[in-house]
Amino acid sequence: MRRQIPFLFSLLLIFYLIFMPAVHAYEEVLPRYALIIGNADYAFAALKNPVNDATDMASKLRKLRYKVSIALNQNPAQLRRSVKKFYDSIMENNAISLLYYAGHAIQAESVNYLIPVNAGITSYKKMKSVSLSLNEVFRELRQSPSKQNILILDACRNNPFKPPIGDNSRGIEIKDRQLLNISSGLAPVEAPTGTLIAYATEPGNTASDGEGENGTYTAALLRHIGKAETAEALFKEVRKDVLDATDERQTPWEHSSLIDKFYFMPPSNEEIPDIVSF
Repeated sequence: MRRQIPFLFSLLLIFYLIFMPAVHAYEEVLPRYALIIGNADYAFAALKNPVNDATDMASKLRKLRYKVSIALNQNPAQLRRSVKKFYDSIMENNAISLLYYAGHAIQAESVNYLIPVNAGITSYKKMKSVSLSLNEVFRELRQSPSKQNILILDACRNNPFKPPIGDNSRGIEIKDRQLLNISSGLAPVEAPTGTLIAYATEPGNTASDGEGENGTYTAALLRHIGKAETAEALFKEVRKDVLDATDERQTPWEHSSLIDKFYFMPPSNEEIPDIVSF
């Protein structure tokens, strides 16, 4: 009996050395970074859920072993600094980056802008100068060595500078017609190579802020993001949930230039070293 114990121990050790590195290889090979932004405290059109959305998304991604930074109610300087610092912090050339944004965003001349809080925007020109364009985000992203990049925008809401009819409670009147007449929703953009952009709804449409503690889109994303499914399969499930929740008024949309299969949560039966996953 005593002779069998070293033999069994040797078998267990061999099993560990052969199989355990493969199971955990993706942890070592693919570092994952996330910047989570939630802007809600707007002077013109405050939003109810982005801070909750950002907080819950950060918590979920930490459980999936991302290195998470969270930025709430960002003014113009803070928003630019947060995005630059995030992409500058990524040093590994095989890293995964994920930027999640909940808040107001608008399109102007086919360019999408993320709207900061406390920006004093009263004109179209001021909006373009203080808001963060996706083009600027892409510039920072391209300078990062990260191999796979995800942008999630729960931001396709109404023009925040155009008050509802009969609403005179804002205190500051915007008279710039160019700003007031900005189109609803966001414009379609081409994702840089190795990037997936996920929108809460299709181009030109608006997304719901949600009746509960989370926006409709983010609530669906939080339900699915921990599943061991490819991103394509996962976003289809999110789309189905949002369509059901909005009586088909809101259709989430993605544009991808990813060149490898990946997961938010890798399945245990995959040969992780052979795929890009996170």
